[in-house]
Amino acid sequence: MPRRRIPLLRLAWRNTRRHMRRTLLTVTAVTVAVAALTYGPAHVTGILGDFLDSYARTESGHVRIRRDGYTARERFMPVYLNLPRVDELVAAARAHAGVEEVLPRIKAPVLVDGAGSNRGGLLLGLDLERETGYLDPAAMVAEGRLPDPGSAEILVGRLFAEKLQVSVGDTVVLLAQTAYRSLGGLSAVVTGLAASGMAQFDNTILIAPLDQAQELVDLLGGSTEILVFMDDPEAARALARVLQEELDPLVPGGVEARSWKDEGMLASMMQVAEAAFGVILFIMLLMAALIIVNTMLMSVMERTQEFGMQAALGMRRGDIVALVLAEGLVIGMMGAVAGGVLGSGFALWLERTGIDIQSAAKAIDLPFQGVMYPDWQLRFVIAAAALGMVTAVIAALYPAWRAARLTPAEALRT
Repeated sequence: MPRRRIPLLRLAWRNTRRHMRRTLLTVTAVTVAVAALTYGPAHVTGILGDFLDSYARTESGHVRIRRDGYTARERFMPVYLNLPRVDELVAAARAHAGVEEVLPRIKAPVLVDGAGSNRGGLLLGLDLERETGYLDPAAMVAEGRLPDPGSAEILVGRLFAEKLQVSVGDTVVLLAQTAYRSLGGLSAVVTGLAASGMAQFDNTILIAPLDQAQELVDLLGGSTEILVFMDDPEAARALARVLQEELDPLVPGGVEARSWKDEGMLASMMQVAEAAFGVILFIMLLMAALIIVNTMLMSVMERTQEFGMQAALGMRRGDIVALVLAEGLVIGMMGAVAGGVLGSGFALWLERTGIDIQSAAKAIDLPFQGVMYPDWQLRFVIAAAALGMVTAVIAALYPAWRAARLTPAEALRT
């Protein structure tokens, strides 16, 4: 006679309703873990996405072209290691398929003489018209206007202007090392104040038209770097290799073309973020598992006679194990659904409203925007729910084993 199939899930569902307080406690643990695992990746992905976008627009592009040897001396910003005939290099880079924009920039340390204060700053010489949508200085203007190409004018970071004690309409004197390692100077009118929301910029930045920066550092027709932006940033490494081979013979001393993925600081930041999230993930799952083990073990101990009666009526040890695991699965499913909804709702709400991190961004010398938006994705919910259910089932293994070890005689005597 074939063995009758036991409706494990139906029995498990009934058993979870017998002790609602304990079930709610266990489900809550899974819910919190799944909600955290749903929101956590959205939060981390949002931060990394914001950082990568800001870093690419302000620092690296998707491919950055510099004179060979510049990166090794990058902290000194050596203007003497420059790219001459930059229009020729820009045209060659623009000819490649998938290239969205190519922007020459001059980056140089300067000493600024203000109304009553001397300060060191960072001068950016930009093609202001083409920078729209990238560094986008026009969007930074909080007061006044952008400087005009061909005129000795600059845009100054608002916080930097406060240190210099200057405002719109004042004149400042810039001193910088030239491409020939001599001293160059420029007297410029402050046409506007910039507020980007990034401490790295607002505390030190001066933006000048590219031709004025070239005149200051005696680098007519040249730049210190060229940033290439692509339609598909994931193809940056392949393009960097091609540009390295193509442009190297055109520049005395050669060039170095690096993709944004090969930037040392960027790679380190991403590794740290991934490691930190992995630790948080492990802790959340461990906490949920411990609560599940504790509550289900209590349930098993309180149901000793019940399991003994079921064994006496012919239920096998494997069936008892399966029943307890099924209860863990049911609890995991309830927690997964509740946690997925809770975590998704929170992430989607913040994705719309944003998280104000201006106070934190001011203390970080990195290109972070003042508002961060989580990046919710359906795969985060699916992965979190699956992990929650698997954790609940694994956590039920020990209580199931304890239940299966009970003999009918021992259980009925309890």
